[in-house]
Amino acid sequence: MDDWTPEKIKNLRTKMGLTQVAFAERIGVTNVYVNYLEKGVKTPSRMLCILLSYVSKEAKRKRKGG
Repeated sequence: MDDWTPEKIKNLRTKMGLTQVAFAERIGVTNVYVNYLEKGVKTPSRMLCILLSYVSKEAKRKRKGG
């Protein structure tokens, strides 16, 4: 499981081309929570880290045309 720092979370969202609102909808949280994650105010739970790892792998696969 990846270590999801604020920078990695923001990087994933921007690589996916999503706003905080769209990214929040995709992962099932509020846009305010995404903002807090990206600022380091909140840290993602273990379950959210697992979900972010899955979303990241899927995004990479789609970028490679898989």
